[in-house]
Amino acid sequence: MRTGIIRLTYLLLLSLVAIGAISCNGGKKFVLEPAARYMVVTGDAPDSLTITAAAELERYFSLITSAPFHKTSHNEKPIRRIYIGRSGISDPAILREIDSLSSDGFLIVPEKERLIIAGKNGHADLGAVYSVLEQFAGCMRFTSEEEYTPQLRKITIPPGHKIHEPAFSFRVAHFPDRTSSTFTSWNRMSTFSDWGLFVHTFQRLMPPQEYFATHPEYFSLVNGRRIRDGQLCLSNPDVIRILTENLGKRIAEEPEKTYWSVSQNDCINYCECEECRKLYQKYGSISGAYVEMANRIAEKFPDKQISTLAYQFTRQAPQNITLAPNVNIMFCSIECNRSMPLATDPRSAGFVKDLSDWSMLTNNIFMWDYVVQFRTYLCPFPNFHTIQPNIQLFRQYGIPMMFQQGSGNSWSDLSELKQYYISKLLWNPDLDGDSLINRFIETYYGAAAPYIRSYFDLSHSAMKETADVQNLDIYGLPSYYFGSFLSRDLVTRYHELMDMAEQSVINDSIFRSRVLRARMSVDYAWLDYALNAGDSVLSFISFTSGGKKANTHMTEALDRFADYSEKTGIKTISEHGYSVKEYRDHVNRLVEMGLRENRARPEDFRSLTTIDPGYAGMGAGSLADGIFGGRTFSSGWLGYQGEDMVIEISLPSAVEVSKFSMNFLCDHVSWVFLPEEVRIEVSADGIKYTTVASGHYPTTGFDQDIIPVSLEFAAEPVKVKKIRITAVSLKKCPDWYRGAGMPSWIFCDEIVVE
Repeated sequence: MRTGIIRLTYLLLLSLVAIGAISCNGGKKFVLEPAARYMVVTGDAPDSLTITAAAELERYFSLITSAPFHKTSHNEKPIRRIYIGRSGISDPAILREIDSLSSDGFLIVPEKERLIIAGKNGHADLGAVYSVLEQFAGCMRFTSEEEYTPQLRKITIPPGHKIHEPAFSFRVAHFPDRTSSTFTSWNRMSTFSDWGLFVHTFQRLMPPQEYFATHPEYFSLVNGRRIRDGQLCLSNPDVIRILTENLGKRIAEEPEKTYWSVSQNDCINYCECEECRKLYQKYGSISGAYVEMANRIAEKFPDKQISTLAYQFTRQAPQNITLAPNVNIMFCSIECNRSMPLATDPRSAGFVKDLSDWSMLTNNIFMWDYVVQFRTYLCPFPNFHTIQPNIQLFRQYGIPMMFQQGSGNSWSDLSELKQYYISKLLWNPDLDGDSLINRFIETYYGAAAPYIRSYFDLSHSAMKETADVQNLDIYGLPSYYFGSFLSRDLVTRYHELMDMAEQSVINDSIFRSRVLRARMSVDYAWLDYALNAGDSVLSFISFTSGGKKANTHMTEALDRFADYSEKTGIKTISEHGYSVKEYRDHVNRLVEMGLRENRARPEDFRSLTTIDPGYAGMGAGSLADGIFGGRTFSSGWLGYQGEDMVIEISLPSAVEVSKFSMNFLCDHVSWVFLPEEVRIEVSADGIKYTTVASGHYPTTGFDQDIIPVSLEFAAEPVKVKKIRITAVSLKKCPDWYRGAGMPSWIFCDEIVVE
């Protein structure tokens, strides 16, 4: 915990966090000061959290004033009374107000000799006390472990009868502190304690390993065949019956839970059978079949909320159907661009229409929004300018439940600031967002704040300049933005700002640790630009008159990035666990490959099988151009769909070779698989070929991450004129895969012959 004298600027900002307050004129200010004695009244039967709320008020008073909180005994006459919670209140008018509040709402009533802080329950009482400390003392809760407590002589609650109500009844910012009661109570966030099953539950309620072998008809018909890794056949009455029965068993195990998700798996592959198609036509949307399912199940459990998804292929609202009151719709924005607010972005017009259509069908909607970049958590993601207008849009359409999906348990770009910012806006979307950001940065980063704010402003300004043509994709990679906010000049400037930020707090371990976290995303973008942009200035390899050499300042920076990963505990780059260590190893392998002298030149390469025109680069010569493919098949890779890759290398003269290196991409979500086998054949005359090396790479299961894989083959030294490399494709996605039967891909980049 850090303390300090609160500055005037903070006092001016305190009103900005008077969250959701409706004020009435009149009354007297109430002052908490060391010289006074107080009676804290919690009543005869206070909630345990109400007792905690009273203890927290006393504890923070002592921290803020550096003085004990003087409580009177029952035999002493108190100067002032503080009522916390409804249990000790006898005023009928106040009790009626409390009864009219929502479950999270609370009121603060300051008078000269009396202060009332109360909600409907202990949870609201605790949130109310934290609100008082934040509004009127300037306290801040950054994360579950980090807070700011100023030093004051007294705490003054100005006059005004204030009723505080949240804009949304359910509020979650899905970041590392979402499960911390310390953080969620302070910021008045919701929890999932009332949920029994949560999202993508078909596979749990009807596991394919239990049902598919004997009843394939329960599962989606896709491209003429039933597949196990897809959705369910919702026109089959037995499917609805089994879903209902199995859900009933789950509910019996946890009868106290209210919300139960019966929802599609996290893939497409909806059923294409004739009866399902009739349902889609009947309701004007695929979602109609899913709503009908939810309605039928909800009828069996009238005291429960049955939640289902409006997601990807079910996002469009159905027609000709009425939703049961206890059917909850999880409406998702996964496809949307984040470079502009949804309401003003032409690319998001379809989403806004679907939002409007669903809101006319029901007000029982759970909004699932996405606010980070999942493929690369460690990449700058300047979307703060869209968060507030998007939350305001959702409120405009009457959405009661808000879930902002961040990086979960993992750190992501400026995630401490983002979870704080979102938590405030979910209570009151009309706060001064820029002041919230300023206050957090100034308080959290200390002397480094100007540099962090410069990085924040510069990246957002660059994003806004290209927002109309540059998508900000939640499944993006740094390379997507090299022409925008991650240009060479900008990533270099960000890197310089972080150097200055770190230097400014070099002797303060707490502020420095915060700066090290902030710079992780900047360092990653800077390194990735050097690796993947093919830039002659910012690069891991430089070309001199003597040949190629590694840029040691870049390899040292890569090592420092890995070291900071250990120091900060930030070890994961992507949603699916791609680690900093794996990234460093990958970069080092590519640098080592790039420094090798390739016996083959770009003009020596010829593809004997057809390169897909969409992923052809500069032709087969791209396999020896010195530019390595990154973690996206859209740059640096050659693609082959549904057939083997056969490359012929015709050397200008016979040379001795003994080593072959090449890279392939693994991206199962995009139907990109490693080759089943790689064979290397050589010929001295171009007619007779001999296999000198090979490897087998069976695909054993589904992997959601994108992983470049380097393969190396050694052979006995042999003098050759021609080389033939064959990568044997799966040809079609395997039966166990959600794209079963569809043409699969091979992607390859640099091939080095030594």
